[in-house]
Order: sequence, then C-alpha cells, then structure tokens
Amino acid sequence: MTATAASTLSRGELAALAPAGRGLFSIEGMWCPSCAAATERIIARAPGVTRARVSFATGSALVDWDPDRVDLPALLRAVERLGYAIGPPRAPEDTVAGIDAEINRLGLRLAVAVFFGMWVMVLAIMRYLEPVALGNTPVGHALSIVAMGLVTPVVGFSAAPFFVAGWRTLRAGIPGMDALVSIGVIGAGLLSGVELARGGAHVYADTMVMLIVLLSIGRLVEMRTVRRAASAIGALEREVPERAFPVDAEGAVDASEVAVGTDIRVAAGARVPLDGVVVDGATRVDASLLTGESTPVSVARDETVHAGTINLDAPVTVRVTAAVGDRRIDRILGRMVEMQGNRSEITRLADRLARLLVPGALILAALVAVGGTALGIGADEALLRALSVVVIACPCALSIAVPVTFLSFAERAMGRGVLFRSPATMEQAGQLRHLLIDKTGTLTRGEPTVIGVTRAEGVDEAELRHLAALAEAGVDHPVARALQDPALLADSGIHRHREGRGVIMTLPEGDEIRVGSPRWLAEADIVVPETPVDANAATRIHLARNGEWLGSFALGDPLRPAAPETVARLNREGFALEMVTGDGVAPARRVAAEVGLAAETVHAGCSPEDKAERVLNAQSRAPTAFIGDGINDSVAMAAADVGVAIDGASHAATSSAGLVVARGGLPALANALGLARAARRRMLQNLGLAVVYNGSAIPLAVAGVIPPAAAALAMLASSLSVMANAARPA
Repeated sequence: MTATAASTLSRGELAALAPAGRGLFSIEGMWCPSCAAATERIIARAPGVTRARVSFATGSALVDWDPDRVDLPALLRAVERLGYAIGPPRAPEDTVAGIDAEINRLGLRLAVAVFFGMWVMVLAIMRYLEPVALGNTPVGHALSIVAMGLVTPVVGFSAAPFFVAGWRTLRAGIPGMDALVSIGVIGAGLLSGVELARGGAHVYADTMVMLIVLLSIGRLVEMRTVRRAASAIGALEREVPERAFPVDAEGAVDASEVAVGTDIRVAAGARVPLDGVVVDGATRVDASLLTGESTPVSVARDETVHAGTINLDAPVTVRVTAAVGDRRIDRILGRMVEMQGNRSEITRLADRLARLLVPGALILAALVAVGGTALGIGADEALLRALSVVVIACPCALSIAVPVTFLSFAERAMGRGVLFRSPATMEQAGQLRHLLIDKTGTLTRGEPTVIGVTRAEGVDEAELRHLAALAEAGVDHPVARALQDPALLADSGIHRHREGRGVIMTLPEGDEIRVGSPRWLAEADIVVPETPVDANAATRIHLARNGEWLGSFALGDPLRPAAPETVARLNREGFALEMVTGDGVAPARRVAAEVGLAAETVHAGCSPEDKAERVLNAQSRAPTAFIGDGINDSVAMAAADVGVAIDGASHAATSSAGLVVARGGLPALANALGLARAARRRMLQNLGLAVVYNGSAIPLAVAGVIPPAAAALAMLASSLSVMANAARPA
C-alpha cells in the first residue's frame, strides 16, 4: 500500500474552492475498487455534499456540494481518518509514476507469495499423497509446522494490503471482498494454530497461499488497468506543447505563463500551444486532435485555432484567448477524468455478495460459538463449528470467479489479435447492444486517396498526375501524400515554395505550377471552372500551369477491408450501429451508404465533447461501446461502457481504450465481441458455482456435518471447480 500523507490543500485554497460547488480531488492510497466505494460513501455522508463519485481507475474524486452548507475541511479530515490522502488533482505523469511504484510493490509481494507458496504446496502434496503415513504423526506434525512457517511471510507481507483495505472498508460500513478474504485467511490461520496446538497435522497453509496468490494476480491486472487510464490522460496532454513563443519575448516561455491577449508565434509544422485568434498570416491546420476531420482546415486572419492543432503550411501570429487550464483541450482532459473508471456489473455483484457474507458469517460464527455451549454441544465443538463457518464463508471461489475467467479468455483473445484491458472491459463487452463508430480511420483507412480526376481539354491525365506528384514531393500531410509518387523524387532543378493553402513549383524550363485549393488559385487570378460535384470526395485539389487551369483531383477516404460485411454481421447479431464523426455531412453519409448504415444513424460534425454526449445518450438505452482510432475519440471512449481502439489507432486512443484490436480490423472486433459474450456467461456460471458452494456449505458447517478440515478441502475444491470451468473451450 502506498503511504498516505496529509492533505496538500490549505485553508485558503479550500475557502476559495467552496463557492464553486464542485471540485476534482486526487485520492492517494486506494488499493482496490472497494477502497473507492468506501471513500465515496464517506464523502457522500459529509454535510452539504450532494453528489460524490470516486474512481479507483483515475485515483480521483469528483464532488458536488452546496456552498452554503459544505464544510470542506471536515470532508477532507473524514477521508484522511479513513487512511487516504486527499488533495488537488495530480499531473498525469505523477499519477502514472505513483501507479508504477505500486505495481512494482505488488509484483514483489506476488513474487514472495509464489516463492514461499511453492514450497508450501510441495509439503501439502506430500501430505495428501501419504495421508496415512504422515497423518497425526510426529513427522506430519513437523511438516505442518514448517508449512505454517513458510506461509508466514506470505500472510505477513504479501497479504498485508488486503488486511489494510479490509479494515478500512469495515470502518466505512461497506465491507468488500478484501474484508471477507482477510477474515477467511485469519480464520484458516486460527484453525491451523488450534490444530497444531492439539498436536495435529491438518493445517490450511496451502489454502491460504492459493487464495493470496490468485487474488494478487487479479489485483495486478487491475492495477495495470488503472495505469492505462492514467496514461490515456497523459497521452492526450502530451499532444499539446509546453512552450510558447510570445512575439514580444526572445525565445520560448512556459505556456502556463502566457496571459490572455498575448500574441504568440506558431511556426509551420508546429503544434499550437494555446487557444487563440489568428492576427497575422494564413495557413492550413490539422485539427484532427479535436475534430477528427480527415482533411486540413484553412485558417486566416480573425479565425480561431485551438491548442493541439498542427500548423501545416506557414507561420502565423495568434492572439491568446484562453490560458492554460481554460483551453478546450483542458476541458476535454477534465471530462476524461470524470468519465474513466467504470466497474463491471458482475464485479459489483460479487462485492455486494461479499458485503452480505462478512457480517452474516461473523454474526453466525459468534452465535455458534456462544450458543453452542448453551445447547449442550460443548465449548470445544462449538468453537470448531464457528471456525468451520468462517472458513466456509471465505469467498475463495467468489473472489476468483471473474479474474480466472478473464485470464483464460484474454489469452484466447490475444491469439486473435485482440487485447482486453481488464475483467470489467471483457464483462461489459459481453453485454453490449449499442455500437457508436467513428468514420475516419475506423470504417475507412484514414488516408485520402485520389478517387477521380477532372482535366481541361487536351490535358493528359498522366501528365497532370506527374506535375501534382512533383509539386507535393517531400510534403508531409495527408493531402500531399495522396498525390505523391515515390518514383518522382529525382527532381533536380525544381524549386518549390509552400504557402498556406498550396504549393508553387518552378520547373527547370521556367514553368510555374500551382497546386492547391480553388480559393487560393482564384486569389492568383487563375480562372477555376466549375467542376462536377462528387459526393464521394472529401476535398478537391486543383492544378494550374503559368496561370492556366489544367485540372483537379477528387480525394476520398477508401473503406477498410470487409467493412460492409462486418457491419452487416453486427446488424444480424442484434447490435444497433451509429456513425459519430467529426467529418462533414456529405462524406459521412457517403461512407454510411457504402457500409450499409441508414442516413438517420449518421451524426456528422461532432466535436470530442459531442461524441461523448452521443455516448451518454446511447447508454441511457443500452450498454454502449465507442469504436475509434483518433485522439479526438478519447473522451467518447472514456465515457462509453467499452472504448474500442481499432488497429492503427493513435497512442492516446489506444491508451484510452479498454479493448484494443491490434490486428484484423473490424472482423477481429466482431469476433472479439462474440468471445466476450462467452466469457460473460462463464463469469456468471462461476459466480453461481461460488454462491451454491457458500449457500449449501454454511448450514452444514453450523450443523457440524462439515468439520474444519473438510471445510478447507471444500473451499479448495470449489476454487478448483471455478478454475476448471474458466479453462473450458468457449
């Protein structure tokens, strides 16, 4: 467990924050989702708090309160009394560093548990294979003492975080899985101690070790999922430059020090560090980070640019309109923090069962121990029955029902090129009914290509393509790549000059070639004739020689392989599909028609925030996934029940996604959803097996039919049945 520290929020900061009615805080020291649930309950109980949402995935708490009634210092003290540190939001890199440290500590704890547990299991196998020879004999007794000695570092070191988390959730009045596991381990240890004190050899070191190892593996998987959530936010933040170049300053300064109203220089090829308005120059920007538009956008004087967009062509001067913290990208990051960290239905169900089992088992065990003597059972027998109840109630099978199924099916998915990030993702993917799909890079390849050529009379198409390829050689943006030809790089004697919306090329013989937008050519007094409207074209690029228009290229974005077939398959399997894209209406509807989506299911011109709202609306009707590939899809992925990154996705999108298709494209995704449905059924089966075990065995333990030794063996058998069921072929 990470050590906790006092709140880093001063009284002055709290006083300034109180009127806002809402605050985002970091919570340090949480070990498990039950920790988050306990913290959320403590915060929600505080006077004046109207809503609290604590996310284990992001280590954060989003709190709404009544400014007239809230006592923020008391709220923070309540959290700290529970054992956690609460403070202002941490930078993503600090959060990731803290999670990495926790993962390393957990890895060490797991290594210790595996090392000592291996020898415990060897001794257990010896005892099981020779029950007569090693029964209650001096040799058997000695081996049992050695086994309990070997299990001591596992219980004292490896299981320590479970004990701490269990105690904290008990204090909060919502005991979760950690509390019940702790009780079960302690009960098995007490039972083993009683057996050794009587000179017996039936100890339960193997049961204790197996439980701790399996739960530690599950917790390690969970912590890696938490790291992924934090990394997603960091990946998006890293897309924005930390430095800016004010016009009235020499060199760069920290972007956070630049005030609203300051003029900054943005060089060609650089990302814009702050939101602002262009006051000098004209260029094209790649706004895919925020909008997902597949083609560059022209901007000129008095037009807005946002932090994170790329200046493609020419230097411009931008007057800052939003400082760091108020930029559009900052608002997107805030939404991602709010929306991360959904938990699965089955995991929540398992925790609810654990919360019922903990008080129920403790009360029942106490009644058996105290009431047994009064009923003439005898104190010793009553104590043994009480211990049997505690051991039986230990949710070994319940606690591993989801993790072992996840590990089994995740391995199968990886063999098919699909990565499920967590058990929650797999379980949620198994109940999806609504799929929202991005267009560019998801249904399409994401790279514009020439889909049509219009020529002036007498112009050869091959010559037209040749000139365009020469002009765009060496230029790195999607439109240029669509016109380039690697075979035409030998261009000795050719001079090029890039402007905001096009390229001017001078050939060795002196001819001037212009390639760019029709508006740009018209500004050079070049007559650009009306060209046929091509619904399939995302944009059109024109070419002129010596002031005479020669032709134009219609650029489009071709479909991914098997996109129509996959959409048809998903429709047959009962999924409701919608397209949500930042592109315009015309190209969006064109792609929808090609893949078989109805026009009314197309939502075009969507910002990242719009995409997230579409997800939330769809979630009100059915479990929803968002499938995308770009940075602009990250918020929607975080908001969805399942975020899906298709192969070729950006780093930020892949980090945000709970399900990553590494290869195979859309067909692999369809297969993965089928595998997730099978995994969810298996999780429910395993949970049912665990419930049947606990429900039937506890009454037998109370009646004395199942002695403590048999109780431990029954617990082991229940866990093995769950693991065997998880490993069955799908």
